[in-house]
Amino acid sequence: MSGINAQTGAPKPPSETVEPTRSDTVPQQGSTQPGDGSTVHEGQPQRVVEAPAEQPHLSFKEQVIGVAQKTRGTVLNKPELKEHGQQVLEGRAPATKPGHE
Repeated sequence: MSGINAQTGAPKPPSETVEPTRSDTVPQQGSTQPGDGSTVHEGQPQRVVEAPAEQPHLSFKEQVIGVAQKTRGTVLNKPELKEHGQQVLEGRAPATKPGHE
């Protein structure tokens, strides 16, 4: 009865039964543990990526309307609605249905 606690009759937790193991291998890059070597070292060049400024910022609602119009135009074979949805996503048209402005 090495795995059973004599006082309570319940099984012992694994940490009391088995010694913890230690890994000496290098951690993977996707690891989230602090101090595992996946941090950027000082002196390495950092890349800064900026989004182009010419694209207008659309609200989430406008994006949803644009994608919905594009999808509906495709499914219902209405090229004018599909084109209007694309224009909304590009910021060239308001997010209202064509003809309902």
